[in-house]
Amino acid sequence: MVLVVVGIAGALPVTAGDQAKLVFVPVKGSIEPGLADFVERSIEKAQRMGAQKIVLEIDTPGGLIKSAQEIRSAIFDSKVSTVAFVNGQAKSAGVLVSLAAEQIIMTPVSSIGAAEPVPNNEKILASWRSDLESAAEARGRDPMIVAGMADKSVEIPNVKKAGKLLSLSANKAVELGIADTVVENRNALLTELSEKDGVYYQAVDLEPGWGESLSWWIVNPFISPILLMIGFAGLLAEAFIPGWGVGGTVGLIALALYFGGHMMAGVTGWMAVMVFSLGVIALLLEIFVIPGFTAAGLIGIVLIIWSVFLASTSPIQAVVSLSVAGAGSILLLYFLIKVLGRRGMWDRLILGMKMDKSTGYISSKKDLENYLGHEGVAITPLRPAGTAEIDGDRVDVITEGGFIKTGERVKVVLVEGGRVVVRSLPKQVE
Repeated sequence: MVLVVVGIAGALPVTAGDQAKLVFVPVKGSIEPGLADFVERSIEKAQRMGAQKIVLEIDTPGGLIKSAQEIRSAIFDSKVSTVAFVNGQAKSAGVLVSLAAEQIIMTPVSSIGAAEPVPNNEKILASWRSDLESAAEARGRDPMIVAGMADKSVEIPNVKKAGKLLSLSANKAVELGIADTVVENRNALLTELSEKDGVYYQAVDLEPGWGESLSWWIVNPFISPILLMIGFAGLLAEAFIPGWGVGGTVGLIALALYFGGHMMAGVTGWMAVMVFSLGVIALLLEIFVIPGFTAAGLIGIVLIIWSVFLASTSPIQAVVSLSVAGAGSILLLYFLIKVLGRRGMWDRLILGMKMDKSTGYISSKKDLENYLGHEGVAITPLRPAGTAEIDGDRVDVITEGGFIKTGERVKVVLVEGGRVVVRSLPKQVE
């Protein structure tokens, strides 16, 4: 009877020479660029350690096709024998990862299949289906079965009708030749492999570091849009509330996590951060320096949108993130206007003062005509509308189209109904 070493080295009284390293590499959660990098590095590390076998412990709902393809290539390039241990689910992109391994072993409650690509157009489906079929054929598995996991139109007699995706339980996967065997748990897996290979296996776990785990969490398609929304909303709130406070701090932290996490996961580089920073600078120039809505504002918006596309795992994810962030920012803007009132940057953008007689405003059209040809001083920025003091009265005025700073002298050049048009006067030389 073959003795089996279960767990860490030294579990049984055998010498180091009697043991062989069996390296476990977790493939869990969404399959993203960060996870693909981790699997590639882990396979290389296992080879350097002199491992006899690598077990990819799979439990994934799927992820990005490109990342799954990278993991597949790393598995096929491995100089060490590989096993896909499906201990949960191997859905979507997880199917390709499982098929790439030399053996597929599943637990009784696990499943494999439902690998339809998203988006599903003719070109993407054809490419993805060929990836699955090629991996299956290379490992001696039925390519038609795996084609049915990705393509609804495939009909397999006594297995699958057209119009539905194929997903297999563990026992059904063994019956159809997709999986090799079913084991109760990880200990049973070690026993199965040890008896089959005739060696004592020492289990070695390769786990991601905290930084990798954090980056995987950040690039999660449900988390990254929320971080982007918090970042945008925080900066928007800061513009309304005088002084630097919690909103701006939280917003910057959220944006740092968003871009930093995607960089750590290998999704993007410094380019996205630089483009985003330039976009913010352009918007600040638009708000505080350049009057009216000019090219700077448009360029700023375009750069920020571009930076999100650069940082996202896919164009679809970028659209989702921008949509969530935009919707959240609009809701916050509504809240700030209704609850906090018009403060901070809002006063820079619109005229927020009440125009009544108690504050010196003149509403009579006949009285307004008396100002024609008179001079005064702009007491608010005219963008082009604002307020000027003329003959000691506060008058709602508008320029001929240009921008006039607070304190500049103006002259009334036209009174048309309730509209008082002013023109900037040359500065007086003392």
